[in-house]
Amino acid sequence: MEDGASESAPLLGGKGRPSRARARAYLTEKVRVKNAYIPLLICCFLTGLIDAASYSAWSVFMGMQTGTLRSPPLTSPPPVSPLITSAGNTIFLALSTFNLPPGSDSLKWARSLVSIASLIFGSLLTGRLYSRFTATRRATLICSFFAQTLFIAIAALLVHTDAVPESPSLAPSPFADGMDKRVMIAIPFLAAQSGAQVVTAKSLGFGEVPTTVLTSVYSDLGADVHILGAKNWKRDRRVGAAVMMLMGGICAGWISTREGGGLRVVLWLGAGIKFLLGLGWLIFQAEGKGDNDDA
Repeated sequence: MEDGASESAPLLGGKGRPSRARARAYLTEKVRVKNAYIPLLICCFLTGLIDAASYSAWSVFMGMQTGTLRSPPLTSPPPVSPLITSAGNTIFLALSTFNLPPGSDSLKWARSLVSIASLIFGSLLTGRLYSRFTATRRATLICSFFAQTLFIAIAALLVHTDAVPESPSLAPSPFADGMDKRVMIAIPFLAAQSGAQVVTAKSLGFGEVPTTVLTSVYSDLGADVHILGAKNWKRDRRVGAAVMMLMGGICAGWISTREGGGLRVVLWLGAGIKFLLGLGWLIFQAEGKGDNDDA
């Protein structure tokens, strides 16, 4: 009897070990990169969503460091005719050294510089994460996307609690030529998660879906000698990236014009979508499964 009890004790003591081992093995396995462009296209939508709303509110991009927008500068009263602002944060930074374009607030250079630096910082951290723990592992991608979710949620909370003004031109203080300095508290979180998106796209091998800027996408489409080919997956992904980013911008504009909408709603929506993407890696197909299927 004692022998039987002693033989069964290790089995009872280690009852939960196989389950933990399976969970660990599942989380550390590599995902099937072949289909990983799907969440990246949704990230393009998020970039359009957040960048359109942040530029409309704060006159600064979070992900797209280049772009073209028709928008009046933040002055009061506004000019008779709007300016054509054909620039990104890098050009904003350069023009601000000469107080251009006319009527721009004096902190545009600071917001642009903070956004650029934060995007680089987010890229640096994500690159180190992927280098240390392998970018294609399920757990690595989940951690990365949950961190990006947290960053967006922090910015959303700052705006929601009015710690950062949603409409700086209407905020009472402290002003600097029409722009509240507190907006720079939220910029690092949003720009850093944009940098993480870029590194994720590159690490997964989808340079044609950069998730932030579309300049290279448009030029690569024009240079593609097989652009009219029946089966051209890179072309399809490039077109998908452009369409998704456009749809994100349109969605942000629609939300911003609705009663009860605005930047805070856009940011909470963005955090929710990013969170779902993080959860999505839990059920994403593993490497080696279905690899014989057509791309």
